[in-house]
Amino acid sequence: MSSAIPQHRPNRRPARLALGHLRRRRVVGASLALAAARSAAAQTPWPQRTVRLLVGLPPGGQADLLARGLAPHLATAFGQPFIVENRPGAGGTLAAAAVAQAHDLHALGFVLGGPTTTARALNPALSYDPARDFTPITLITRVPFVLTVHPALPARDWAGFVAYVKAHPGAVSYASIGPGTVTHLGMEELKARLGLDMPHVAYRGFPPATLDLVAGRVQAMFNVPSAALPQLQDGRLVAVVQTGEARLPTLPGVPTFAEAGLPDTAFFGWTGVVGPAGFPRAMAERVAAVIRAALESDPAARGGLDLAGSEILGTTPAAFAAHQAREAARWNAVVARLGLRVTD
Repeated sequence: MSSAIPQHRPNRRPARLALGHLRRRRVVGASLALAAARSAAAQTPWPQRTVRLLVGLPPGGQADLLARGLAPHLATAFGQPFIVENRPGAGGTLAAAAVAQAHDLHALGFVLGGPTTTARALNPALSYDPARDFTPITLITRVPFVLTVHPALPARDWAGFVAYVKAHPGAVSYASIGPGTVTHLGMEELKARLGLDMPHVAYRGFPPATLDLVAGRVQAMFNVPSAALPQLQDGRLVAVVQTGEARLPTLPGVPTFAEAGLPDTAFFGWTGVVGPAGFPRAMAERVAAVIRAALESDPAARGGLDLAGSEILGTTPAAFAAHQAREAARWNAVVARLGLRVTD
């Protein structure tokens, strides 16, 4: 009677562990090298060369107009060129990643909420950490959204819109300016709250999303007044509700969510400026002060936002950091509650 001799199978786990350890060492090594480069850059006067103003949306949006309006003021104040570089896509995280990885501190980001608040919660594999890899500089502006719909929809108020969507599940698609932005998360929260079936279509900014909304390729979106006002005025779009705490002077006939029966639903879009981690605090204060002075003294620096329902701010770095913390707490809770995920 013979007995089978168990075959020897080599244990490959140590090799995998060694490879994983090597990868971690490489990541740590790269992080230490980046920190060392930033530390050296922070010891020299800033700026030493051209500063890139990175915008995560295409030309023509609020962040882009603000960056272009403020660039000449920054160049005059600091004696170096400030150039605007548009890097649209992935809800603004492509531009934010470029700021996070700027080893010489010569990049500033004109950012919306998602890239520096909720991006990591939506995508754990993101290449940067919103809570660690940026220096808040200033919150420039805050603006409510207007829910705009294609006029082919027989909805002229919020109640009518909800009733139509419920009667036609899956037939009404909505646009956003990217995953993780408030235009996405705000609608997803309302969908879950009210039991709405609305497919999501992400765009790279308000202008292309608005064009497709006017063309009827999507049926609804939370839009900024500056992008939607011309189409609302000539009837190519219809506004049913707005997300602020009070009615907009430019759209006095459009009620707030509170007036439409949904209290505690107000939310805003905003644009702020961040630097890379390690950006000197004194320099952040100075950049914020230059931007605030430009906003107060030169209408051209505001990118034409005064008539578009935007609240012009120009805060200190500390005030902007507090604002970002509040926004992150609110919208990261929504991401967790709804189980939302976005992958690269």
